[in-house]
Amino acid sequence: MTDLAVLGQDPGFGGGAAAMTTAFIELTRGLGRDPDVLFVPHPSFDGARSSPLDRVEALRILRGSRRLVPALEQAGEVWVVAALATHGYAAARSGRPYTCWLATSLADENRGRLPGLPFSRRVAAQLNAPALSRLERAVLRGAKHVYGISAASRASLVRAGGLQEDQVDVLAIPVDLEHFAPEPDEQWLARLERPVLTFIGRADDPRKNVALALEALPLVRARLPEATLQLVGRRPSRRLPEGATALGEIPSVAEPLRRSALLLLPSRQEGFGIVTAEALAAGVPVVATRSGGPEQLLRESGGGVVLDGWEPQELADAIVALLEDRDRLLELRRRGRAYVQQQHAPAVIAERLRQALDG
Repeated sequence: MTDLAVLGQDPGFGGGAAAMTTAFIELTRGLGRDPDVLFVPHPSFDGARSSPLDRVEALRILRGSRRLVPALEQAGEVWVVAALATHGYAAARSGRPYTCWLATSLADENRGRLPGLPFSRRVAAQLNAPALSRLERAVLRGAKHVYGISAASRASLVRAGGLQEDQVDVLAIPVDLEHFAPEPDEQWLARLERPVLTFIGRADDPRKNVALALEALPLVRARLPEATLQLVGRRPSRRLPEGATALGEIPSVAEPLRRSALLLLPSRQEGFGIVTAEALAAGVPVVATRSGGPEQLLRESGGGVVLDGWEPQELADAIVALLEDRDRLLELRRRGRAYVQQQHAPAVIAERLRQALDG
């Protein structure tokens, strides 16, 4: 019998969902719990053993969740920790009480991702959406309590589940303040002579909208020729403009991040955008689009700039204005770090999670 069953999604996807799961495991272990992560394998990472039916997302979840129910029935406690509620459907069908900690809704994620997908994948996603929405609603409505990861995330989950606002709280994702410690100001300022802009994420994911950063780069370099852009994470399929390099997937983003002049987050939709908080912790100001969680984080922290629209020229103008104002950069740098220390320190989140577990 496991002490704490954690329903998540296939860890092969990585990204923000994996960061949530890792944070939850580390925090609960620190609180004396023994979590066991369960998930329905995705055919992209389990190809040899998967059925052709598993290519249909709703069928995969229905089939896979049935196999997880016996383990949940034996667990001391059940949590769903995932980007989307659909990954917790086994909890809803188990009959056990459970709590959810989720990033966003299916509708909001699709709104950010579908426009950039190939036609065939858009059609498949739209055909799956009604069934997946029913599973999502069942998980949200069946939970004894639901937590989002930001105010934007919370609002998304309230809409998706048809819930009352007091049924959903916010439990933020912690940030390792030592791992993402900033460089000394003098060293960081010296790097601004050859400023490095950084994008971190899956560049092949339309929701991350890397094209906006790539299109803005030549406009920036026309005014600041020494500026460059580094892409960290899955590489884009498109040709990179002059001044851009792709580092690919690396074990830790902390070092390239702390050496950055700015983090660019051009996403169409984010429940929270963990890399935004990591950048602020590292003393790196952020320029972001109005994508949900990052927008709120930057407005509350004062650690960056939120664009009004989605035009490369607006992004380029914002970048150049910041890079030419060192006093403002230092102010954003200090505010961002202070906010994350107050709101996202592991000890702070651990105490909030302890209260959630005890409740």
